[in-house]
Amino acid sequence: MASPQVSTHIHQLLDEHWTAALNVEPSVWRDAEVVVASHPEPSHRDHVYLIRREDSCIIVVPQALVGSTTVACASWPSAAVFDRAFVRTLYGDEVAAIHGPFWLGYATEESFRRVEGRGSRRLHGAEDAAALATLLRQVPEEEAVDAGFDVAPRREYGCFVGDQLVCAGTLTPFRGMAANIGVLTDPAHRNQGIGTAMLSALTADALAQSRTAQFRVLVENRPALRIARVLGYVEDGHTFEVVLRPADRAQAGVQVKT
Repeated sequence: MASPQVSTHIHQLLDEHWTAALNVEPSVWRDAEVVVASHPEPSHRDHVYLIRREDSCIIVVPQALVGSTTVACASWPSAAVFDRAFVRTLYGDEVAAIHGPFWLGYATEESFRRVEGRGSRRLHGAEDAAALATLLRQVPEEEAVDAGFDVAPRREYGCFVGDQLVCAGTLTPFRGMAANIGVLTDPAHRNQGIGTAMLSALTADALAQSRTAQFRVLVENRPALRIARVLGYVEDGHTFEVVLRPADRAQAGVQVKT
């Protein structure tokens, strides 16, 4: 577990990160129940992210939905907004899928407690691609999505036992920097320390490029949360990822029905 001083430093770094990435000052989201911000990446026009930090909820939306989302959420407390049912009411038939809620943990060089990586390495080439495809068939599609295997710019990692790929990981960049880590272990090889080894290897690579490493994991995945804390990750918030159906956002609007 990270010390209180290290945890405070991580939260300060993340204040800086969210301020720069979303152009939302810490004083704004600390004083407001709900804050709506435009997504900094235009390519994410079909995604909405809800981030619960402390007592506030930041909703990150495509530019075309900033105004309507702000109006729809104006009178609602953050606890009500950060809710799967509320999101479905908010965007209605535009919602294709909702992933989460996820726990958001962060590590720095100061907090990170490295363990041996058991040969975890980058995946490349046709043989590795075939091995990954085999592993992905062993798990529910939702688990693969939650681990980041649906994100195009991801870097893929693997850990093998003999010739079998038993654990895979993703490291997804954001604006050229390591941004998010996901881990997926073959069900037959769980609870053997392999996921811990993979997360450690991914964290080391992420921290070689960035001041913080982010690990996003479903809140009900208690084994993964325990691993993250053992390796020095500090909780900073929770998030939902909302996938919208492709549409012309110029005419889109949202409304909460009461």
